[in-house]
Amino acid sequence: MLLEVAGWGFRGYCGVLWEKRGDTECPSGENVLTGEHRRSLDDKGRLSLPSPFRLALVDGAYVGIYKNCLGIWTATEANKALERFETAVRSGEASSDDQRWFAANLDFATVDAQGRLALPSSKRDKLGIGKQVALIGVFNRAEVWDAEQWQSLQDSMGNAEMDRWL
Repeated sequence: MLLEVAGWGFRGYCGVLWEKRGDTECPSGENVLTGEHRRSLDDKGRLSLPSPFRLALVDGAYVGIYKNCLGIWTATEANKALERFETAVRSGEASSDDQRWFAANLDFATVDAQGRLALPSSKRDKLGIGKQVALIGVFNRAEVWDAEQWQSLQDSMGNAEMDRWL
């Protein structure tokens, strides 16, 4: 969701509004999802999205099991992941079973008029995701964690390793 602004370059959402000026460009050139957002799912398992996430997922999302959480990808990012799988299968780095499992576990979902995304109950149940969740932006995807699991993970992580990457 980038807009061409005459004389200014591209403008989009990257955690904050940004404009292309040298090396201040968003890393992917697309919407980047960041932050921790504590939420409660409604009775139908819908997640109320913060506005930056709504913008990124305006054309829909793919929801699937990803490690110990639910992963949420834009259609573009889901296609990139499937292309990486295709390449990995051809090179022998991944099996077609791995690719099949990933594709079979992706569900397409749309953001409703109130900015909510329905999370499949079968996937929530399998992962033990309750009503209280943490929505985490991880640049090219979002993750939905059970709030207690996320807190436990955060308690076990330190930020000392972060210095290596920043």
